Amino acid sequence: MAQTFLITLPNDLEQALNAQAERLNKSPEEVVLQVLSQQLITSSQTNFIQQPDTDPLLRLIGSLSVDILDLAENHDYYIGQVLYQELRGDE
Repeated sequence: MAQTFLITLPNDLEQALNAQAERLNKSPEEVVLQVLSQQLITSSQTNFIQQPDTDPLLRLIGSLSVDILDLAENHDYYIGQVLYQELRGDE
């Protein structure tokens, strides 16, 4: 049995949906069904439902260029060093 849903999209999401539908030569409804199907099938296969990325810092990943090659692995160490220097008054 088919179910009808009424959803309200923010303007930017509606524009992205319409642009994708035009690129694929499909209706926006078809694109929504395709995306939902892919997401739900993928989620059920991995036995969990993925949550949308809500961390605003995620969009900053890859936007920094630093000379420290192990920053991802040792970020706590580097943060601790800076805090220690600030507490000692070294700058």
